Amino acid sequence: MKRSRSLRDLWASLLPIVGGAVALAVAFEVPRLVAGPPVPAWLLVTLLLAGAALACHRPAVGITTLGLGVMVLPVAFRLGGAARGAALAAGALIVSDLCLRLIRSLAALQPPERRALLPRVLEDAGRTAFAALAAGAVWTWLLGRWSPVAVLATAAAVWFLMEIGLDAADHKIRRPEAPLRWRQMLTPLSLDLGGWIAGAGLLRVGDAAGWTLTAFLALCFVALAVETIRHGLLREKAQFRARDLERLRRAAQRISTPAGEMASIAERIRVECEKVIHFFWFHFEALAPGSEFKSWWWGPESEILEDGVPEPDLYPPKLPGFHKRTSWQIVERQLRSRPDGTILGRIRLWCDPRRIDERKIELLDRLLPQMTLSVQRCLLDREAREDPLTGVAMRRVLEKRLHEVHTRACETGESMAVILCDLDHFKRINDTWGHPAGDAALVAVAGVLKQLRRGEDLCCRYGGEEFVLLMEGTHGEDALAVAERLRYSIEALDFKVDEQRVPLTLSAGVASFPDLYVKTAAELILFADEALYEAKRRGRNRCLLDIGQGRYLDVEGEVLTTEEVHPAAEVPRIFA
Repeated sequence: MKRSRSLRDLWASLLPIVGGAVALAVAFEVPRLVAGPPVPAWLLVTLLLAGAALACHRPAVGITTLGLGVMVLPVAFRLGGAARGAALAAGALIVSDLCLRLIRSLAALQPPERRALLPRVLEDAGRTAFAALAAGAVWTWLLGRWSPVAVLATAAAVWFLMEIGLDAADHKIRRPEAPLRWRQMLTPLSLDLGGWIAGAGLLRVGDAAGWTLTAFLALCFVALAVETIRHGLLREKAQFRARDLERLRRAAQRISTPAGEMASIAERIRVECEKVIHFFWFHFEALAPGSEFKSWWWGPESEILEDGVPEPDLYPPKLPGFHKRTSWQIVERQLRSRPDGTILGRIRLWCDPRRIDERKIELLDRLLPQMTLSVQRCLLDREAREDPLTGVAMRRVLEKRLHEVHTRACETGESMAVILCDLDHFKRINDTWGHPAGDAALVAVAGVLKQLRRGEDLCCRYGGEEFVLLMEGTHGEDALAVAERLRYSIEALDFKVDEQRVPLTLSAGVASFPDLYVKTAAELILFADEALYEAKRRGRNRCLLDIGQGRYLDVEGEVLTTEEVHPAAEVPRIFA
């Protein structure tokens, strides 16, 4: 047995286990509690399996009861007495818990709780035996004195009172300072009410038509319950699958984009804050490229961080008992760098003032230096990898990634492509409208590149007005089509300087592997540069794919060679 976390937990586990076993042992020594007609063994086994199958269909939170499995108790009390009925109830609950754990493990679902299986099952079985024994004793005592309907209603009321009282006692032993969860205790018992009503119907059928028909009806109920359980497990599995896919998608985004690394820092900060102080809503802002703030939030029903700003309710949720309704207490802290005091980020926590502790806020303040250091390290790492003007990766990042992709392509046989882009007549823009206009043009071009690239592609500023797009798993013609879309998007940009539109055009050279066999990744850049140079020679604002041996493919599928370029006619010279 796994050791309890505290002495209170140990007592809360031992009392129902030992008490239930002792109560059953004493009940079997009382003749009146075991009195009843001879019962076939197959009928008892049928009732046990039916109760266990029906007990599998119950809420995952609140009191652990038999649920619909209670319908076998009236029949068990009639046939075997109160003691056998209580033993059957405890056995059915044990079998249902073991079956649920086995089904969840086979279906790869998360277990409902992390406590050890055997102590939890025995605790629930002990409380169920207590409640069933009390209901059966009342049934035996009142049988023959009151009407059958009154006896059944009284036994059901005793069952409900015992279940609520035992769960409340367990809650007070484990957590005496916490308020009782009346709603969580009463909600699961609604299924027990249906079980008692169905059990009364089975008992009436057994008295009128025999117990064979009763067993058949019980099996029909079991078939319906099993089908309901199957659909519930499939739905739960689909939900877990959807959550896992969402986590994978967001994890991929965090890995492939620089903002994702800051999102992981925000998630770690949220987890650490959750360990220190109790809050319902979390909001984190951090510096993004361009000295702008990017926000993430988390709420009570959130599985992962979401982009944007939270929209919490006007008031905190209700607490059990009588409490004054009050507004949120927002705990806001700024993460400032030292020694200049620049704001790197902000944290906002929506807390319930009725449950907040000032000492917890002091602990949160002690964590601020570590949070600031994590954010600062992330920003410094981003500055070392990103171009400060355009926000795309720097050349050193491309060189490392290019080598990794080429090595992997050589091992797996996959394709790869690079697109080398160059802004046409960039020097004319600087000379005519000034260097700020040239910087704005580069930022606009980088924005188009980042918008049209795939999540796994790497966009890099290669130098000056040149950009490189590294594409994995892409053939040359597909990369040429992407380059043409980039060229068209740049040409369609509404770029203005001093309210005057400045036309922008782009030339691009494309090279791919293994269409072009290269020994090193740097050679692929050289081939793309040759294609770019050829596009410049042919008038700019075009895209060409290098297919080797001095041949180039344009977007219309025409193969061009370097010999096709005729030199421009020279202006006639007049000699004296």
